[in-house]
Amino acid sequence: MGVTDWFRFGDRSIFSWAFTFQRLTGIVLLVYLLLHLTYLTSLLDKTGATYQSMVALTVSKQFLIFDILLVLCGVFHGINGFRVILHEFGIAYEYRKALLVISAILVIVVWLYASYIMYSLEGG
Repeated sequence: MGVTDWFRFGDRSIFSWAFTFQRLTGIVLLVYLLLHLTYLTSLLDKTGATYQSMVALTVSKQFLIFDILLVLCGVFHGINGFRVILHEFGIAYEYRKALLVISAILVIVVWLYASYIMYSLEGG
């Protein structure tokens, strides 16, 4: 199964879509980690000019949307991963549809709250 098969619309279950988004958010978080480590290497510049320019970019209002989407990826990946762990151990497996719905609601609530906090701290 290739990456393109993750997005085929055939007779896929909602659990298959959750697994696809789990993979995608994992990739996004990995790319973010690599970019973050690159960002931290700018601290090695003795003048501090590189670091100051990176900070000016990342604290701008235009960059806030990327931060909000990153929080969505992290929250979904964490909550869905916890749900998958419960299923792997056979806990609440008979309630897996209800647990998926509860997980989705929890993701939305936590993400909206975190986005609100981030937006209010930005001064929006």
